[in-house]
Amino acid sequence: MRIRFRGPSGAGFLELDDDATVGHLLSALTAETGAGPVVAKFGWPLQTLATDRAHVPVHDLGLQRETLTVVPVDGSEQHEKQPSAASIITAPAQPSAAPASDAASLDAQLAANLSYGSAEDVKVEMPESRTNLVLRVMPDDGDCMFTAVGGALGGLIPAGSSAPNEYTPAALRRIVVEIIRNDPTKFDANFLGIPPDRYCSRLLDGMWGGGIELSILSDIFRVEICSVDVQTSKTYHFGEQQDYDEFCVVIYSGVHYDRVAEAATEGDMGMVDFDVTRWNAVGNERILRRTQDVCKILRDRHYYTSVSDFVVVCNQCHDILQGEKAIAQHARLTGHSGSTEIADTA
Repeated sequence: MRIRFRGPSGAGFLELDDDATVGHLLSALTAETGAGPVVAKFGWPLQTLATDRAHVPVHDLGLQRETLTVVPVDGSEQHEKQPSAASIITAPAQPSAAPASDAASLDAQLAANLSYGSAEDVKVEMPESRTNLVLRVMPDDGDCMFTAVGGALGGLIPAGSSAPNEYTPAALRRIVVEIIRNDPTKFDANFLGIPPDRYCSRLLDGMWGGGIELSILSDIFRVEICSVDVQTSKTYHFGEQQDYDEFCVVIYSGVHYDRVAEAATEGDMGMVDFDVTRWNAVGNERILRRTQDVCKILRDRHYYTSVSDFVVVCNQCHDILQGEKAIAQHARLTGHSGSTEIADTA
């Protein structure tokens, strides 16, 4: 049988006899990874494959259908490496919740330090209009959603508010916060998940934007926003029932947003100033169909991260973490920043 695994040095697979036991598996993993004593974790949430199960057949636990996460045991070769004095970071003895600004900074670091495929120069030809549908890649700075949407709002005026000179992430954050504060009945703690004042404070301090913010921006600018998930190809329509005249498209990779634009086939693909970023809402199938083609290219390049099951290694303490929540919690409790996804390439 074939067993897939992921560890600090990458992914791979083992070939075991059909009657192999957990003990055989752990021995093979130790030999294969060369990391000294290891612990194997499986399932979600992650469970440790304990040595007291050494006699249990691998097949009985269904491990042939799992991708095991391999974690070096404390004291192994991985952990015996002494860090330089400049790289030592001491975790607080009694961790406490990070301030909003620190939490937002850690969110940005999480996105910036995840390693996934390239989205540069992604385009799909549209011969019927002699144009290309292209992906405009946003910076990994925690503002990607606001930057992606803001680039499609040129010429639009927010309802009930004066238009800023340009729709920067900071300006859009202030607009969203104003809407939330002006409607406490709708945007209460049950809706937002935390008290509104705290939510607004975190948003102004750089918290990632998501579905709530997309919905508000759609409403305030009277434009339908289509968010397409790279991994699942599912399209989420914000403002679909409002009969807005125009729509725009962003692509979501699990931890990051980019903008979709229509560009001329002639000339430099990087001529962003001439992009078409909004289209007539009537007959939008053409753009959304081509967006699916863009997503296929991105999936082939592994330009997505599944926030529920992706596995990363902390670049500072080498802990193996699974899922966005676990990574964010680790960063907030330890102060560590920087992680690298362990790609499942087996």
